[in-house]
Amino acid sequence: MLKRILDLRLFRYALTSAEQGSFRRAAASLNLQQSTVSRGVRSLEYRVGADLFERGHAGIRPTAAGQRFLEEAALGFEHLERAVRRAGALQRAENGVLTVSVSVPLMWLGNVFERFREEYGGISLEITEGTSSASWAQVQQRKVDVAFATKSHRHGAPRSLHLRDERMVVAVPKSHPFASARRLRLEELQDEVFILGVGGLGPDIEGYLVRRMAKWSVTPNIQRQQVGPCDLVDMVARGYGATIVVGPLPYSAPPGVALIPLVGKNIMPLHAFWMESNPNPALEGLLKIIRRSGSFDTTA
Repeated sequence: MLKRILDLRLFRYALTSAEQGSFRRAAASLNLQQSTVSRGVRSLEYRVGADLFERGHAGIRPTAAGQRFLEEAALGFEHLERAVRRAGALQRAENGVLTVSVSVPLMWLGNVFERFREEYGGISLEITEGTSSASWAQVQQRKVDVAFATKSHRHGAPRSLHLRDERMVVAVPKSHPFASARRLRLEELQDEVFILGVGGLGPDIEGYLVRRMAKWSVTPNIQRQQVGPCDLVDMVARGYGATIVVGPLPYSAPPGVALIPLVGKNIMPLHAFWMESNPNPALEGLLKIIRRSGSFDTTA
């Protein structure tokens, strides 16, 4: 029965007609033709299976059945109407939540998120930080809608989109023998003490150094620190060791630090990951913005 009568316009016609005591005045209030309102009320009466109004030359008034029906309907009409609006807005990605996990600096994604907020102002962005492994797992477990990380070579991969590559730069103290170099090869850093964070890109950089230096039968000397990238650079200035910076710094390096680009293919890729079966329309909105930003490689 409910499926047969669920047309919110008809409820609005009937409630407004009861308030105005006339189909003509109700139509004027709703900015509609009188015939539209009267036909709508007739349609609602047919669906309900009872006359809701007595009609006469002086106007209209609810029948006993109509009065009871309208009283009951008015109680839930506004809530139902709001629920329908919200559901429609969510379907159109005008409202809702988009959950994001990142293991890369947010500055890499600043323009994407800014455009998303401009186009989908009703969507709340919920961002969590973690390692690439944690971000990957959160996508597979449906705990987040999309993740931005560096790794893309695991089994059981969700959908992925390669956004771009960021170059690696080594940060050394100004007192370091290499501080005046214009560029360096990774081979020249085999004897360095590297300080890396345990979160964010730290594990990715550590894995990269281990793989690359294994070619020279070298195990890199890595000290893991429970600090962020900004603090790591400050620690470099204080002589704790060298670190690897990926992409541009969001701030000026401390006076005691020299930043030297690494030559060759010393890069970190940036990927977006998501599940193909994710029904959140806000996710598709974000992916459209990313694709409009340039040419990217999509993989399964």
